[in-house]
Amino acid sequence: MENKKDIGNLNNKDFGVELDPTNNLKLVEDDKKGQQAYYKGSKMAYSDYICEVGNRINKGKQGKGTDNIGMFAGVSFDENGKII
Repeated sequence: MENKKDIGNLNNKDFGVELDPTNNLKLVEDDKKGQQAYYKGSKMAYSDYICEVGNRINKGKQGKGTDNIGMFAGVSFDENGKII
């Protein structure tokens, strides 16, 4: 994956677009599997990649940061897996 060219074009200076300033998202063309998506070097589902790009566009329009995948962290669990 490291040697493949990123075809996602999320940072386009000509259009003034910067949806992935830290270059964590990558979309590459695989000869056998088609387009493959990665986040921080780990494979992710193509549909998740498309959804994340859409989320970043919306966050950018709202003036929010565009370079983090959102994670919900409002629940804690005890040692038995029950919500506390």
